[in-house]
Amino acid sequence: MDNETDFTTIIVALCVAAYAAMMLAYVAQIDLGLSAAQIRRASMLAAVFLALPVALDFLRAGPGGMH
Repeated sequence: MDNETDFTTIIVALCVAAYAAMMLAYVAQIDLGLSAAQIRRASMLAAVFLALPVALDFLRAGPGGMH
């Protein structure tokens, strides 16, 4: 089994994530009545809270990258 991530897998994952983001933005703006600024603020906060554990894991791992 090869541990390398396939380029096609990365492209598909990015496209699916972009499509999901567009659908969520549509639902938030049209169905929930949020403004673009409110959606932007909420998405930035969500990105920070989702990226925080990843960043902390990298900092904890140290220079070698292994636990």
